Amino acid sequence: MQLIKSALQSFILGGDNTDIALLEKVIHPQFQNIQDGFFGKKGIYVFDKTDYINLVRNKTFGGKPRTINFISIEEQENIAIAKLELESLDLKFCSTIICVCEDGHWQIINNTVRVE
Repeated sequence: MQLIKSALQSFILGGDNTDIALLEKVIHPQFQNIQDGFFGKKGIYVFDKTDYINLVRNKTFGGKPRTINFISIEEQENIAIAKLELESLDLKFCSTIICVCEDGHWQIINNTVRVE
């Protein structure tokens, strides 16, 4: 369970600190970020790994520290589903994050987020 939590924290801190190297390591190649709304625009938005990292690199996403509240983590062999609340000074995020373990390494394969 600690390795899953570590992967989740790396993903979050990678975004908060604009740490592209850390994100490259912790995000799975088939990653998807799915969110309801995008900076005031309505609708469902889906970003793959490249798009997500570019949004962080360009500081559209991230760059601000957030507190992490782990609501739950459910591990099922090589898949884990985590529910988290992340809060910065400006925004609160409710995220469901799916992690997968391949070759002994946990990575983030999906982040489904709702901004409150």
